[in-house]
Amino acid sequence: MATHHKQPLGSHDHSVREKGLANNYNQVMTQQHRKGLLGTMARHQIDAPLVFILAVLTTYTVAPTSFVRRFLFFQEVDILTHTVEKSWNDLYFLFFWIVAFTFLRAAVMTHVLMPLARHWGAASERTVVRFAEQGWICLYYSCSWVLGMYCLQLTPSWNNYFIWFHTDQFFDSYPLTALPLITKYYYWLQFSFWLQQMFVLCIEAPRKDFLAMISHHLVTALLIIASLVLNVTTFGNAVFVAMDLADIVLAFGKCLKYIGMPDMVCDPIFACFMVIWIYTRHFLYGHIIYAWTLYGGEYYSRTTHWGIIGLLMVLQGLMFFWLWSIFRIVYKMFASKGGVVDDRSEDEEEKPAHVHHATPRK
Repeated sequence: MATHHKQPLGSHDHSVREKGLANNYNQVMTQQHRKGLLGTMARHQIDAPLVFILAVLTTYTVAPTSFVRRFLFFQEVDILTHTVEKSWNDLYFLFFWIVAFTFLRAAVMTHVLMPLARHWGAASERTVVRFAEQGWICLYYSCSWVLGMYCLQLTPSWNNYFIWFHTDQFFDSYPLTALPLITKYYYWLQFSFWLQQMFVLCIEAPRKDFLAMISHHLVTALLIIASLVLNVTTFGNAVFVAMDLADIVLAFGKCLKYIGMPDMVCDPIFACFMVIWIYTRHFLYGHIIYAWTLYGGEYYSRTTHWGIIGLLMVLQGLMFFWLWSIFRIVYKMFASKGGVVDDRSEDEEEKPAHVHHATPRK
């Protein structure tokens, strides 16, 4: 006589639920760009990068002095001073971490943050994805901001925790061709992250501020390249930390919103975000623009000097554009007597996106 083993009801329901959520997630991942190279890359953000990463690590383990070492470590290291000179080999490190960030982002969102969102009661699969996007941003920028502040303190331009830098010290020891080892890793990891974010922007569902986002990403990439070519990475470090802090607070507040935390919790976080935004992205960043405008002309040609000023001002203009959006959100909040709502995403209610970076560089 055959024996039928009955699965516990709770376990069966959980299995069906997980299978359904997995199917929903696959639909989210293939919603856009079904054809072409971008579609293929979007559907393989975990497995394809993982193959490459494992191939590099395995080859390095077997042959530590082989060519793949360039993907993992900088080559022009001065053992005595613990500094690293610029080299074209740095581009191998850059490429490896673009691939690595693609894998890390998709893997952490899929296997850590999305299950957490469901466990904490996210209302729909759309909010699960949004929580994961913002959770990744909060995690990354928390790490990058702390490391960036540490690297800034290694430079003569460091001031204190209120006014973070002495603007008249940005050109100290110019040209700064050799960076402390940790600063070198920090700077090129940030560069890799931003180039990877441009890929993310190409596969995500377009938002209302898409043109501002793509403009911001392009200007940021150009400024990073310029700072490396012109040997003014201290400026770049200051810009990074001035921009990153507000993103941490915003992403954290949005995560709480997505899992149903009440407005009495989310609204004060948004208020803190506004204060930090204005202080870091207009006051401190304004000091950086002032420093370049005042001292940059002493070291570079008129064309280079004003070209960088132009890029810095475009970035500041985008910050004011988003500041206006923030004030508009606050106005709607008080006018409707409701909580904070990010209205940039109103046209996406029925259009799930790929796993992507949802937070503009506010």
